[in-house]
Amino acid sequence: MRKTFDQEFRKGIKKDDFVNSFSKTIDSWFTLSKFFGIGELYQKYTEQFFLLNKILEPIRDNLNRTDSESIEMNGQYHLLHYKSKKSNKTPILIVYSLINRHYILDLLPKISVVQHFINKGFDVYATDWETPTTFDKDMTLEKYIHEYVENSVKKIQEITGFKKITLFGYCWGGILSLIYTTMHPETVKNLVLHATPLDLEKPDTVIEKWTKQINLDIMIEKLGNVPGQLLNFAFIMRNPLESVLKYPNYFKKPRSLDEIQQFMAIEMWLYDSRPITGKVYKEIIKKIYQKNQLIHNKMKVGGKFVDLNKLTMPVLNIVGQNDDLVPSDSSKYVMCHIPSTDKELIEYPTGHVGLCISKKAHEELWPRVTEWITKRS
Repeated sequence: MRKTFDQEFRKGIKKDDFVNSFSKTIDSWFTLSKFFGIGELYQKYTEQFFLLNKILEPIRDNLNRTDSESIEMNGQYHLLHYKSKKSNKTPILIVYSLINRHYILDLLPKISVVQHFINKGFDVYATDWETPTTFDKDMTLEKYIHEYVENSVKKIQEITGFKKITLFGYCWGGILSLIYTTMHPETVKNLVLHATPLDLEKPDTVIEKWTKQINLDIMIEKLGNVPGQLLNFAFIMRNPLESVLKYPNYFKKPRSLDEIQQFMAIEMWLYDSRPITGKVYKEIIKKIYQKNQLIHNKMKVGGKFVDLNKLTMPVLNIVGQNDDLVPSDSSKYVMCHIPSTDKELIEYPTGHVGLCISKKAHEELWPRVTEWITKRS
């Protein structure tokens, strides 16, 4: 009964008439919010959230995390350098998504991708995007690429002496990594994409259907930055029944302390969403999700086209076959547009989060990934 309900419910919320109706409802809500000052209230709330986040950061960034040092950078972010033995391998820069926090690849010691890289002798760096404030609402995608990612690469070059790095992009961080690489291919030795949405023509999931219909102009106008809670709501609505039942289903049988700790850590990460800078969100959604410009070399960033033909270095693309946040169809077909003669697609039978933290992925997938990078480092 539950399976039938799930299937019918998902079909229903993907139908065009429902999606259009839902989109109009959201537009009406944002229009109405103008008269109650909800947008202004949200922006004031964001400032308080920013201060609270500053208090929580030391706990979140150190509890169960791999030891690292924080390198201060100009702008609303800093660079994490994970402590490891000296290595002559090409350093890795992990570029994280703008939606959830950076620690999904370093969630717990036993399921840490970062620790896996370090154990294999890599010098690992990672971006830690700070929570944007209302003063950052005009930040652009160009600035993220040409200042934040580019300055991170320059800092790593300065510290390590390496002229080229392995750029590892997670989810939307993969979008930033790919765009940066097309513009500065001389600095990237290897490009690794992990669950990255790049071709939005084929997927037919709830998130894609809703995202293509949303009126971004009115939302950004009223809120400035896109609330993390709004994105959390969208993620829940893609399968609300599962969101309600997963807790009783998980705890209906005895669990070890390790299992409970992992479950709660994942839940904390899932709903630990920061606001997304309004202009950047608008650019990514309009140009990639709604117009699908990136895959056809029609996307402009800072007046320049993003040209996939510049990707001649080794490219590895990691895709979750059961991923309903970033469907495999939105990730894997980019390989057909990359001219590199050294490219590989890994499709692993798990979901979005499972790629990062499942026991099987750490036994099978990540050794394969590190082997691929090692051979080219």
